[in-house]
Amino acid sequence: MEWLDAFLASGIRFTTPILLAGLGCLATAWTRDLNVGLEGAMIFAAFFGVVIGLSTSSWVLAVVLTILLGAVSGLLFGVVVTVLRVNVFVAGIVLNVLGAGGTVYLLRSMYGVKGTLADEGIPAMARFDIPVVKDIPVLSGLVSGHTALTYLSWILTVLVGLAVVHSVAVRRLKAAGEHPDALATAGGSVTWMRIAAQSWCLALCGLAGVQLSLGQLSLFTEGMTSGMGFVALAAVIFCRGRLVLLAVMCFVFGLSSAAGVQISEDVMPPQFAQMIPYVVALLGLVVLAKRSPEGQLRIATPTMES
Repeated sequence: MEWLDAFLASGIRFTTPILLAGLGCLATAWTRDLNVGLEGAMIFAAFFGVVIGLSTSSWVLAVVLTILLGAVSGLLFGVVVTVLRVNVFVAGIVLNVLGAGGTVYLLRSMYGVKGTLADEGIPAMARFDIPVVKDIPVLSGLVSGHTALTYLSWILTVLVGLAVVHSVAVRRLKAAGEHPDALATAGGSVTWMRIAAQSWCLALCGLAGVQLSLGQLSLFTEGMTSGMGFVALAAVIFCRGRLVLLAVMCFVFGLSSAAGVQISEDVMPPQFAQMIPYVVALLGLVVLAKRSPEGQLRIATPTMES
């Protein structure tokens, strides 16, 4: 059963950044300003998490400051797509391009290295073994031996679920996307709701990125997100605003990523094995396209002022 424990543990590790980014992006789906720049935000966060970790020797400070950087970046992104009226799809693509190229430039200009920044001074996130559970087959791989951000992603999923049912803020986020006129008439600010959604999105992308660089590897590698932001985006599109389905899809994609890593070369060439999560995501979107009417998720920004 050791192979199963290892596979499940790997699946959970891959699920964590996908789920965190997906939870962030979900808010932008509610406001109908779907942020497609998750990949760029995550790679920036992974880089700055390492930079802050090297400077402070503390993974806790790295996590906190990366969240703050993500939240502030989200505010700026929200202003760009709401106040300046830049199309959110175009803005997201620009963020992805900046993330891919900007981190390569910063890595070489700040540290003079190409490819990978690995240093003994980069702090690694602590992993927590849960007593009793860690000795139970299967369950140990699922629940025990993970970083704080993995457990935080589970807590956030529950809290978002409760907020969907009980929170006025979530109702206003959805109203900003579905019924902006009604929200404005009731005295709410459509613009601020849309900006807040983008801030929440990039703050959680910050968590996702720092989980990759400090939680899984304790280093930074160019392109280390490996398309996880796009996989999270696919999960959000597939779930159509439903939290439970989002969590399930993120777990499926996480297991698919783990399978792609652990499949032996004797079974399948590694290049094909690494394609597994993206093939799963593509199949999911094909199923969605076949079963759903057009127009379920608007990508362009609303033009309503508030």
